Amino acid sequence: MAPKNTEATIYGAGMSGLIAAINLAREGYSVTVHDREPGYGGSQLYNPSTHVTPLDVKKTSDYIGIDLSPVFHQVLACPFYFHNTKILAPVHDMMAVERGNRETSLDTLLYNECKGLDIKFEWNSPLNKETLSNLPPNTIIACGLIPAAYEMVDIPYLRWYGWISRGEIGIGSYAWIWWDECITEYGYLSAVNNYYFNLLFSIREVTEKCLTKYKRFMVHEEGIEHDDWQYVSGAVPIGSPDNPRLFWKDAVMCGTMSGAMDPMMWFGISGALITGKVAALAVMDRERGLAEFQRFTSLFKISYAIKNKVWYPFVRPNVKAMEFGVKLMGEHNVTKLAGLLPKMPVIPKMAIPGFSYMSKS
Repeated sequence: MAPKNTEATIYGAGMSGLIAAINLAREGYSVTVHDREPGYGGSQLYNPSTHVTPLDVKKTSDYIGIDLSPVFHQVLACPFYFHNTKILAPVHDMMAVERGNRETSLDTLLYNECKGLDIKFEWNSPLNKETLSNLPPNTIIACGLIPAAYEMVDIPYLRWYGWISRGEIGIGSYAWIWWDECITEYGYLSAVNNYYFNLLFSIREVTEKCLTKYKRFMVHEEGIEHDDWQYVSGAVPIGSPDNPRLFWKDAVMCGTMSGAMDPMMWFGISGALITGKVAALAVMDRERGLAEFQRFTSLFKISYAIKNKVWYPFVRPNVKAMEFGVKLMGEHNVTKLAGLLPKMPVIPKMAIPGFSYMSKS
């Protein structure tokens, strides 16, 4: 156990930073968490938000030492749309979760876990070039999706662009994914706790014409309409096959910044959860932390290669061909086939690096 006077500094009060803080404080560290926002819950640009992610909640809870079951909810349905052609995706191990500072969010659960521990918070306290040049020992950097932070520590990233809408909604744990040629990624709605988050995003600019097409799809296929949209941009650490990295000089990185995310579908929740614990381990034992980080991100390069060498050039531009294939096979038959995929252990491991499916790591 660390001596009681050992100090640790964390930049970022999102989920990974809070998990790192909790684990270090439990081991006797005095922890100071800095954040550029006026309070916990991640960036106000992106949160509150809701997300759907593959996750073994019990195994992840056991690993990080925090019971996550109150805030993760089984997804009831997640249709995939190729234009307007629909199949039902398997929801095996698919969980919905809320981010931000609402009472029902993951971040609120974690913030409440900090109470009673030797953790103090410094709000409106961003990581900048001045602080970066003089970081104290035992520093963890967990700055999420902010492009300026990536640039300061020289992390290769892709910039994404998109339209966001969010707010109250009267549906439960639900999601959809919509593919169309006007974007490189997808349109995505998720809902949980009677709150929704809707994102239409791409690695190129997303036009208002594309948004209009997406809104027409929503009304026609799902009977859902909302007009409060905001255009945003952010960064994801998938600019290089070598993106996953635990260290920057003497500092430890965790969460999205560390590259602990899936390059295919951009799942990042599970990676942020796990690497919060891994970062705490690395502060206490650098070699042990690195071994765990490498274990959980071991499939990043494979997934990155599939996305950039196969998906982007050959598959993703041909939504019409995918739609034709679904219609040719029959939507019911494709749905049945998709339901078999979670039972094939290699599939989720190829699609999502090992940190998401811990039982298969």
